[in-house]
Amino acid sequence: MNEKASTSAGIKSEIPPELQNQIDEIALKHPREAAISSDLDDDQKRWLVVGICLHSVISPALRKYVDSILTICYNELIHNYKIDTQIYPGHLQRDPQTGIFLNYEAVNNNKASYGKNVAKYDYTIKNAVDLSKLFLQTHMAHYTGFDVTCDSSALLGLIINIAKFDPVIKSDADDVRKTIRNPWAHCNFSEWDAAKYSNSFQLMKKLVKDLKLSIHEEKLTIEEMEKWEINGQHFLSKTSHGLELLNEIRQETHDLAVYATLVAEGTEDQFVRIKNELKQFEIILNEIAQLDEGMKKGFSDIDKVSTNV
Repeated sequence: MNEKASTSAGIKSEIPPELQNQIDEIALKHPREAAISSDLDDDQKRWLVVGICLHSVISPALRKYVDSILTICYNELIHNYKIDTQIYPGHLQRDPQTGIFLNYEAVNNNKASYGKNVAKYDYTIKNAVDLSKLFLQTHMAHYTGFDVTCDSSALLGLIINIAKFDPVIKSDADDVRKTIRNPWAHCNFSEWDAAKYSNSFQLMKKLVKDLKLSIHEEKLTIEEMEKWEINGQHFLSKTSHGLELLNEIRQETHDLAVYATLVAEGTEDQFVRIKNELKQFEIILNEIAQLDEGMKKGFSDIDKVSTNV
């Protein structure tokens, strides 16, 4: 009696004995199961998806918002304190609203050029980006604009530190920093359970809604965030739909790894670990993608051989 085998379409077809060796050979080249040890566990996947959302959804929304508020603040300080032409020692030393000291190390390459010799610093503040750096620690102020170089840590810090921002949004930013961004940066995967994953998306959505973006921008941002929240569940479920999402997740993971590499070069030591973890995740995701392609090719080859009989 002839043996029966399933094609990739799940249809039973009679396979002549002389064909079985060819099919077995193809199947050996394209194994159907990945080694479990090469997969990411659920906590790691949740951590990864939240990191992608922070980097690719939350940060772009915050950049636009921070830019608009800092531009207003900058124009006010030009009018009231001539901050764009000030010189030592008559420069503005404290924030007029909060009284905190302003950090001029972070602008005009002052620290690198003059170290602690503050009398030689260039105190002219030429734009809103330079103004923003006065409110951060020097190691957090390496960005060159409110663009991809300005990450979620700096953006949240600016909202929290500058009085010009709405108190409700300052509270939201503090929650996101303490509950999501800082724990994410420490790479403690075990704390990223289903409850923390769900709570993280709730906090990020609240922040976006409180920004009072245009109706169109808010809708697009929330939809993108919900896409990732749902995609994360498919990614965790290991369904065929999860595999279809793999290429997008791989690209976002690569972008996140590039960002972490840039940050790790001159700032927080913890980003060295983030960079290394993401590089390992990239390898694993690439292996899964290759496995998926191999399975598809194997089934296709089997179908072709069966069709030719």
